[in-house]
Amino acid sequence: MSDDELQSVAMVGGTGPLGRGLAGRLAVAGITVWLGSRDGARAEAVARATSEMLPASAAAIVGTENQRAIQQASLTVIAIPYDALAAQLSALTGLDGGRVVVSTAVPMAFDKGVPTAVRPEAGSAAQLVQAICPDARVVGALHTVAAGQLLRFDDVLDEDVLVCGDDPAACDVVRALVARIPGLRPVAAGGLAVAGACEGITPLLLRLNRLHRAQTGIRITGL
Repeated sequence: MSDDELQSVAMVGGTGPLGRGLAGRLAVAGITVWLGSRDGARAEAVARATSEMLPASAAAIVGTENQRAIQQASLTVIAIPYDALAAQLSALTGLDGGRVVVSTAVPMAFDKGVPTAVRPEAGSAAQLVQAICPDARVVGALHTVAAGQLLRFDDVLDEDVLVCGDDPAACDVVRALVARIPGLRPVAAGGLAVAGACEGITPLLLRLNRLHRAQTGIRITGL
């Protein structure tokens, strides 16, 4: 798959803030998004509402059930929260056959509203996705981009996105996808073994946001 082939993306679990924000940004970049949910009617309503916030030149956002979204696009972004990840992914089919699957989930626990990183038995959320979908080409990415900022479509993004995976060609595809969103720079971070470290940055950023009443991201210098 090349950058020219990034014509459509399935957004599984796409009705939450991250899924909606990514769907809108990708649509503005000219990529058709099949926005999935367990509830097809909810997905259709969210897709319509999100599309109404975008310029007329944006590509389509089509709301549908998760399973149909997977069938409509060759690249799948998983925007399911970590707590529901295993149960929902296990109920889906089609995440195999060498499909590129992007894991965005971040394992976290909250104590009085303060987030703390959690290390799953699999090592990371991305490695859990790989275990559930052994024939998929799983790539971890988009963990540190704030959903709230993605949803403010007039906001200018200016940050890096760490991309990790064991399949170099799949990582190339995901970096090309990330680069289509203005203001995001994809940075190769290594194999899935580093996914836990990449995911663990998010709770720190959330703490910084709370401490400084800001919207933080990351920038890797020297590259």
